[in-house]
Amino acid sequence: MHSEFDVLVVGAGTAGVPAALGAAARGLRVVLIEAAEEIGGTLHLSSASISAAGTSLQNAAGVEDSPEAHFADCLRINHGTGDPELLRLWVDEAGDMLEWLLSIGWTCDPGEAVLAPEHDLYDRPRTYRSTKQGFSLIEAYQTQIDKAVADGNLTLLTGTRFCELLLDHGQVCGIVAKTGEDVRKIAAKAVILTTGGFSGSARHWQELHGLVPLRYHVETVRGDAIDPVRTAGGRLWFTDYCLPAFGGTRRLDSPASAWIHSDILPSRRPPWEIYVNAHGQRFMAEDEPSIDARERAVMAQPGWAFWMIWDERIREDAPPVFRWSDEQLDELLRGDNEDFVVAETIGELARLCGLPEKALTQTVTLYNAGQAVGSDMWRRQHLPAPIARGPFYAVRHYGCSISCYPGIQVNRDLQVVTTSGDPIEGLYAAGEVIGIGFLGHGFLSGSIVSSAITFGRKLGREVLA
Repeated sequence: MHSEFDVLVVGAGTAGVPAALGAAARGLRVVLIEAAEEIGGTLHLSSASISAAGTSLQNAAGVEDSPEAHFADCLRINHGTGDPELLRLWVDEAGDMLEWLLSIGWTCDPGEAVLAPEHDLYDRPRTYRSTKQGFSLIEAYQTQIDKAVADGNLTLLTGTRFCELLLDHGQVCGIVAKTGEDVRKIAAKAVILTTGGFSGSARHWQELHGLVPLRYHVETVRGDAIDPVRTAGGRLWFTDYCLPAFGGTRRLDSPASAWIHSDILPSRRPPWEIYVNAHGQRFMAEDEPSIDARERAVMAQPGWAFWMIWDERIREDAPPVFRWSDEQLDELLRGDNEDFVVAETIGELARLCGLPEKALTQTVTLYNAGQAVGSDMWRRQHLPAPIARGPFYAVRHYGCSISCYPGIQVNRDLQVVTTSGDPIEGLYAAGEVIGIGFLGHGFLSGSIVSSAITFGRKLGREVLA
């Protein structure tokens, strides 16, 4: 088949844009397709925290760091899991990637590396918070795309969904794509898959993990590459890895997604409330400082769910736990969302929550007894007040999916590999489409976005070299 383009990049998001820009800058004929009507992918929802070591921003702040130190710290946090070869590849090139971002207009706030409490902490500041979250990257990307399109080396096709791979004697030579009702073949010497994870696909979640959790996702990011790659002989890896974010809440106005509407990081707001599972029992010290331990605790609960419970005195005296106004919270508590409950007694609260009344009553009684003497049976340290004065409140929280651990397996050159481990010629992948499992069975601050950009940029500079 005659190659219409040198490089075809599928997905104009975190990894896809730097891949396309890098290839176009080398004078290659590049086409970048995107299922949505605009670029960005999951960056539209992402905080876009980025980690990298040995950067100019660290140097300016007097922070000594190196890829070697970053790598060792990652292994400490992920307990030696993941793929150390790819992990090392990322940390080795992440610093250069960050300098590139700065050169194209991306900014962070503050203008230096920080320690990010959303995940278990690195041993030194090496996380950078995008000034306008994911939109900081989208804006910088869009400016560079416009320049590349004007220069004539890049073609951008939005509203175009990837359907299948084209192969010639086992080598990928293009794709089949659909724009509206128009189906077309696009030929290329190399195809780079950057379609993202499968958070938007209930089918893939059920197949790989046996459940469909609350998911914080972009509707167009639904694992489009998984079936075509399997058909071409590829395979998935890290299918046994899964870990939710701690404490999402469900909103009826957005039933397919969840996010952290509660200030539940003990480092920022020590908890006044208790957490109980579907059996009406506590399952952890609510002020447990390890984010990793908190995430694993909620994953062990039925439905990845728990109820946060408190009383009127706590509502009056405690710092706000939700990022809503009192009026918004009251509206939710009195509305139709069964995850938001208010009652005059603990017994009534249990019935409305669907919890065993006897168990919940005993749980609250035991907590109050320990609180009174400053000795909690779960070894909780922050014990500011009992839960004793009605009305009583309960909001169900969930472990929710923000990223996918399984993905398409690649080798060190980011080539997609077959079930026997051989590369599929002409086919590459970067970003969440390869899963985040290679980073380890845990969350490393700023690693998902950082590795996606790093690997996308690497492919853009090296593919067809």
